[in-house]
Amino acid sequence: MISIICILGDHIQSLGIARIVGRLGYKIILINNDRICITRFSKYCNKFILFKTDKELMERLIKLATDEKDILLMPTNDKLIKFIMDNYDFLLTRFHISGPNPEVLNICYNKKLTYIKALEQNIPIPESYFPETFDQLITLSKKIKYPVILKPAIMYKFYNKTGKKCIICRNQRELLNKYSEAIKIITPSEIIVQKMIKGGPRNLYSFCSFCADGKIYGSFIANRIRQKPMDIGISTTFAVSVTNEKINQLACRFLIGINYFGLSELEFMYDPDDLTYKLIEINPRTWKWHSLSNKLGMNLIQMLIDYIDKKKIKVQENKKTNLGWIESITDSYVVFKEIFRGTVNIKHYLQTLKVKKEFACFDSKDLLPAICYIIFFPYLFFTR
Repeated sequence: MISIICILGDHIQSLGIARIVGRLGYKIILINNDRICITRFSKYCNKFILFKTDKELMERLIKLATDEKDILLMPTNDKLIKFIMDNYDFLLTRFHISGPNPEVLNICYNKKLTYIKALEQNIPIPESYFPETFDQLITLSKKIKYPVILKPAIMYKFYNKTGKKCIICRNQRELLNKYSEAIKIITPSEIIVQKMIKGGPRNLYSFCSFCADGKIYGSFIANRIRQKPMDIGISTTFAVSVTNEKINQLACRFLIGINYFGLSELEFMYDPDDLTYKLIEINPRTWKWHSLSNKLGMNLIQMLIDYIDKKKIKVQENKKTNLGWIESITDSYVVFKEIFRGTVNIKHYLQTLKVKKEFACFDSKDLLPAICYIIFFPYLFFTR
């Protein structure tokens, strides 16, 4: 039986995990590579452990392991997903793991494999190309329509160097120049050239669920209305619950098709050019705004724990709409910036603030993380 939740990684999604499972009575251990993280100040965080290298992380985990195998590991970012993948068999003998086996993890971790699997299941993806040499790119650059985005198949290495998920290229010259810069960071085989879908975050949706044994036990969908930055976001700042049967069908088909286990977020974008929803990526873990589930009355993490503990789970599909999640400080920055650029309607923005919502950090019964977030905000803003 699980009694301890070991969160690997930090920031807002780990705070959501700590609060959700802390209220259920589980002990929380946070392991992170940075002392400055708001989750360690939550009243639900029982222990904080610092690490700097993968070797140190493994040493810390070995010291935690018990004969009862009562600890659930929950990684919160792509780098830690890679750590789990690389050490899966060893870790599984000592811990429960919140996600799928390495073969399935790799499909999620590597976007090339994600897109291959999606096409095999007749799930639309954005028009994508995989040039592996500069000559192939030159040929491609002459026939594609712009703008396009240049993105990595494996995110975290590229993001750690650039602070960006992808690069917008508006013409052939930009594509060739940005490609030359990108291959200094990642190998050509990891580069994807992809159509840039119009519409921004108003067309961006996520299907969030717990899946096991070819069955979706719990799910909800949200429209990620605002993000930082607005064009190609690295961070959602405001999301609202919706229902969408087409996205539900596509997401369920993909997850069941790859035999997925655990919590996940599938990103889809509506393409107004052909009126289809297209799979962008899958995060095989919790995501930043997963605590929106608190407003929906659907505890996906509890479903995961109950499944591992062989308890009965009630199947739930969310039908509640217009319930929100907000990271207030960053969202305010995004809104004021976009108002200045003339891309956000003030009236519409004020209407979104009236939505009943879950706050990313503020909780009247767990105040210290929100206070620390304000104190640390300049550091977090520029380092994340």
